[in-house]
Amino acid sequence: MPRSVLHILGTAQSEGTGIARIVAGLARGLAPRGYVVHACFLGKPGPLVAMLRDAGAEVSALNLPPGRSFSGAWRLWREFRSQRFSIIHQHAGGPLITRLARLATGAKIVLHLWGRVIEAQGLDPALTPIRNADVVIACSRAVARYVRGMTPRVIYAGVALPAHLREMPSVCEARPTIIGTGCRFVPMKDVPTLVRAFGLLHAEFPRASLEIAGDGPQRENILELVDQLELRDCVGFLGWTAEFPATLAKWDIFVIPSREEAFGVAAIEAMAAGLPVVASNVGGLPEIVQDGETGWLVPPGDPQELAGQLRRLLLHPEERWRMGSQGHVYARTHFSEERMAAQIAEIYDELG
Repeated sequence: MPRSVLHILGTAQSEGTGIARIVAGLARGLAPRGYVVHACFLGKPGPLVAMLRDAGAEVSALNLPPGRSFSGAWRLWREFRSQRFSIIHQHAGGPLITRLARLATGAKIVLHLWGRVIEAQGLDPALTPIRNADVVIACSRAVARYVRGMTPRVIYAGVALPAHLREMPSVCEARPTIIGTGCRFVPMKDVPTLVRAFGLLHAEFPRASLEIAGDGPQRENILELVDQLELRDCVGFLGWTAEFPATLAKWDIFVIPSREEAFGVAAIEAMAAGLPVVASNVGGLPEIVQDGETGWLVPPGDPQELAGQLRRLLLHPEERWRMGSQGHVYARTHFSEERMAAQIAEIYDELG
């Protein structure tokens, strides 16, 4: 008989797409291994509910009130008691939710850590003390180093892989080069550094363009910077894109300019799509991007260094294609949904 696993997630809105894609991959990959995936969003219903349902998960969204409240705890308790769950796999929420899950279900608890900073308190990594979990999973070695109380297992996220690698365009098919990025517009993601780097290149590469997928509280500041640098005609804002792989297929170079990044799911999606990745040398990104092979690592917050590596890729399309091809192979080997699902299933099996 299949065993039921409840995944606890935060927001069902578009800004939570990264982790939701991972759980969708698990819903697809764990079903043949005897596990039924349920997903519970702590926030209000949003577009990610449909994404997970399409992947075969049973989904709810609790719309819990902010902070601790009796009504919120009661709703969670009812959710935990709604079915007989063998495992609670927690991606969001604090230790109170962990304790409540233990009391309500008696299930094994898997705590999955996706970050090492508390954004509201700055970008310096903070120690994460662990209590009351049976297994802790860290999304990267960079995150694992800041866990105290238990030794985490490092399992890299896996993504769906395109069936075919893009072909190198011939000279006659040459077209304007598109640099792209996708993220939340928050200080940690540091989109302004990318805009400034692109501004340093615009005069030399007038046919190149920058496309930015995402949204967030820094949107107006970024738009203002684009206007100040007179880049409005060559910088496009796409908002949250429901079909990110289709967007990646139009781009030539992918950039992650973050000042802190626990892992970088978007980076492996870009590599899987055959794009070279230029990323900040922070957090878990060096565990993904092979410097000089699948892309380039640059110091965070440095528009000059970022512009230098982008210039190199703009000048040499054959290097873009070589790095993108190597990135595709590396993603297929290290970051597939199948590999991730097998590693998670092994943990579930051990928990009995």
